[in-house]
Amino acid sequence: MTRTFVMGDPQAPFDKILEVLDRHDALDGDRVASDVVLVSIGDHFDYDLKDPAGAGREGLRLLRWLASHDPEHVYLLFGNHDASRVMELALLDDAEFTRARLLARSIDDTEHGEGKPAAKARVLAEFRPAFPALPAPGVVGRDYAAYTTEQRALVAELLLAGRFHIALTGELRDGRTALLTHAGVTSRELALLGQPGPTPDAIAAALEAFLGAAIERVRDDWSCGTYTPLSLAPLHVTGGDGEEGGGLLYHRPSNPDRPDADPAWALAPTRPRRFDPRTLPRGLTQVAGHSGHAKCVHELGEWVCDSARARKHGGIRTLRVDGDTVTYDLGVAPPADGVADMILVDGELRRVPAHEVSLLQLARVVG
Repeated sequence: MTRTFVMGDPQAPFDKILEVLDRHDALDGDRVASDVVLVSIGDHFDYDLKDPAGAGREGLRLLRWLASHDPEHVYLLFGNHDASRVMELALLDDAEFTRARLLARSIDDTEHGEGKPAAKARVLAEFRPAFPALPAPGVVGRDYAAYTTEQRALVAELLLAGRFHIALTGELRDGRTALLTHAGVTSRELALLGQPGPTPDAIAAALEAFLGAAIERVRDDWSCGTYTPLSLAPLHVTGGDGEEGGGLLYHRPSNPDRPDADPAWALAPTRPRRFDPRTLPRGLTQVAGHSGHAKCVHELGEWVCDSARARKHGGIRTLRVDGDTVTYDLGVAPPADGVADMILVDGELRRVPAHEVSLLQLARVVG
């Protein structure tokens, strides 16, 4: 009998990923077991700011290993950290990126030592003129600090070969069919897609066609070794020219009414960094990564149940919208009519011990 697992955001050393899989009896030696289907929810790079070079090598090792399995054995979803290699960072070679990262780290030191005004002055005087295509120092100094051109080449190769998906559908063990994406789909994305049918299959097909068309626009350039940046606009908008990216692979659920919310930034129409859960399509069950538990507890405010608030990191969780009532709790919520459910599987692998990491088990991948 085949077992199917969804692994959230595998941003961790390769051996730790193997340990997690082994604890779920999902390995046969150093390979995914033949009776297991594995779905990686995306984000295969960037987990260690103290050793970005080492983290970069581990990310390459992991992604190559996952991709060495047959496409129906291991499915790869496309996350924002994967996308950045062929989007925001696509035009940077290793030397340029290292220079940008070192400058970003220096500006960060200035902020901690002299304050934000001094750091902002350096951004305007030094970083922006040197790297006008990058949105902010944090992109290279923190978010995507492990980047290398070798990663860029691998991500492009896998996209050209059709190994990366932007959406899949799967059947939960309770019989529901769910849409699987890296960060979730809201009414915004459905509107931009031209309102595909309300089923997970129809939405996944529309998203996959959108990604496929974007890849075709750069196929000739990439095949010749010219890494023209991939564009998924307007669904997912990359950062650049001093503005952060937003949309499909970037957004996270957030309570716009919590005391420290900044709706003008978070919900910017063309590049949202957050989304109000009440914009999730009703009647749709989703599985997504991207948003770890600690981040959700902060962002969702009063919508967090006491049992969820008591947990520090990790775990499988459900964000449910029933009418205008939003709840965030641990585990997979049971089926209910007319609700929007988002099952969140980012296990915060960089922080949680391998023996505490949970994988979401599905009945099967539908396609």
